Amino acid sequence: MFSAYQRRLLRVPNGILFGVCAGLGRRLGISTFLVRLITFIAFCATGFFPVGLIYTILAIALPVGPEY
Repeated sequence: MFSAYQRRLLRVPNGILFGVCAGLGRRLGISTFLVRLITFIAFCATGFFPVGLIYTILAIALPVGPEY
C-alpha cells in the first residue's frame, strides 16, 4: 500500500524550511538531502529567480501532509 506522500506531492509538517524539499524527496522516493543539495546548488547558480520563486509558490500552494 502506498503512503500519502507516494500518491501526491505534499509538504512535510516538520521540514526544515516549509517542508517542500522533504515532501518532494518522499514523493520521488529519493533522499531528502539530495533534493536539498540540488535545490541549494540550483538556487546559488540562478539566484532567486526561478528556483526561489518556484520554491515559494510550492510552499504556499502545497497542502501539508500527515506527520510520520
